[in-house]
Amino acid sequence: SGDLPFLAYIPSLIANPLRVVPQSVYDDPIVPYNFLRTRMAWVTGPDLIEQVLLHQTDRFVKSPLERRALGPTLGDGMLTAQGPSWRWQRKVAAPLFRHADVLAYVPTMVLAAQKQLDAWYAASGPQRAPFKTDVEVAMKATTFDIIATTILSGCDAREPDIIQRADADYMSPITWEMAAAVLRLPEWVWHPAKRQMRNAARDLRAAVLAIVQRRRASETDTASAGGDILARLLAARHPETGEPMSDQRMVDNLATFLEAGHQTTAQALSWTLYLLARAPEWQVRVRAEILAVCGQSPITGDQIDQLPITLRVLKEAMRLYPPVPTMIRVVETDTELGGVPLGKGTLVIVSIFALHRHTTLWADPGRFDPDRFLPDAERTLQRTQYMPFGFGARTCIGMPFALVEGVTILAALLRGVKVSWDGQHLPEPLSQITLRPQGGMPLLIEPL
Repeated sequence: SGDLPFLAYIPSLIANPLRVVPQSVYDDPIVPYNFLRTRMAWVTGPDLIEQVLLHQTDRFVKSPLERRALGPTLGDGMLTAQGPSWRWQRKVAAPLFRHADVLAYVPTMVLAAQKQLDAWYAASGPQRAPFKTDVEVAMKATTFDIIATTILSGCDAREPDIIQRADADYMSPITWEMAAAVLRLPEWVWHPAKRQMRNAARDLRAAVLAIVQRRRASETDTASAGGDILARLLAARHPETGEPMSDQRMVDNLATFLEAGHQTTAQALSWTLYLLARAPEWQVRVRAEILAVCGQSPITGDQIDQLPITLRVLKEAMRLYPPVPTMIRVVETDTELGGVPLGKGTLVIVSIFALHRHTTLWADPGRFDPDRFLPDAERTLQRTQYMPFGFGARTCIGMPFALVEGVTILAALLRGVKVSWDGQHLPEPLSQITLRPQGGMPLLIEPL
C-alpha cells in the first residue's frame, strides 16, 4: 500500500484500515503522519515498541479510540479498563489461563473439532468427494463452541446464536466507528452502521447478563458448576473490599472473553489452513507428526506439547496474519521517540501486521516458513519483533489457551481431512479489530 491522497484516506480506512498504512512503515522504525487534526506515528522498531509498551507506559497510554470502538460491548472489562480496575480483574482471571490448567480443556476442544470433522464428512457424501466450504465460518463455530463450554456452561439453547449473531453484527462495520474516532467526531454523530452496532451491543450484553443472573441464582453459583470460568469469576472477591464482581463487570469480562477469545483463534486457524492449503509439503509434515504422536486415538492434553511442527506452523501463520493486527496508544505528555518529537494527543500506532513483515527484521518477509520458529532461530528474535499476543503488562491473558486450542484443533482436523486451495481465491487481509479474510476463506476439503 502506498501513501494515499487526502480524499482517498477515509474511504480506504473504512474499507480496510491496512490500506492506509504507508509503505515506509514496512521499511522504517517510526513514521510520523498527520491527517487533518489527527497526528499519528506508526511504530515498528522493536526497541521503540518496547519503550511504548513497557518502559514508558505512563507516557503512552491506552487510546480512547479503542474504548470508543469496543466499549459498547466490552464495557470496563479487562481489555478496556485502566489502573486499579484493570489490575484487579487481571489478577482474578490470570490463574484461569495457566498452561497446565488449560491442558485440562483439551478433551472439550477435541470434541468441538470432531463435531466439525463429522459435519465435513457428512457434507462430502458417501463417496467422500472433495467439496468447497468457507473454513472461516467453520473455525468461528468451532472456537465459539469451545469458549461457550469452557466459559459459559449453562447457556440456554438460543443464547449462543444470539451472542454469535450480535458479535458479527457489531464487529463487521466497526471501521465506521474507527474512522469517526480518527476524524475526532463526537460519539453521537450518525454513520451508516450506528444503529446496527448499538442494537448488536444491547443484544449481546443482554444475553450474557441473562446467563450471569441465572447462574448467580442457581444453588451451585460458586461451587463447581462445571468448574468453568464463569464459576470462578462468581467466586472472586475484591482484595480490599471483599466485594464480589458486580453483574455489569461480570458481563464486561465475559463479553471480552467471548469476543476476544473465539474471534482471534478462529482467524488464526483460518489463515493457518489457508497457508497449509498453499504449502502442501508443510501439510504433509504436520499430518505425519500428528499421526506419529496421536495415532487415531482421542487427542489428550499430554500430547499437545509433543507437536512442535504443528506449533511452528501456527506461529508462522500468526506472523504473516496476526489475529490482532494493530495496537494503539496515545501520547500523554509531549515526548520524543526514536528522535521524532511527539506532541500530547498523538496516536501511536503499533502496526503488528507491518512489524511481522518488516523488510529490515525478516528475511524474505512475505514467505511462509515455519522454520523461522525452530528453537535456535526463535531465540535470535528480539522480544518485540514477534508479538501476535501483544507485549508488556497487557500481553493477551488468553495466550496459553489460544496456543493449546490452536494446536489441538489443527491436530484433530488435519489427521481427518486434507485442505487444498481452489486456485482462485486470494483473500485480502481485512483489519476489523481482528484480521479477517475479505470474502471469507473458501477451501477444498477432502476427507482422508
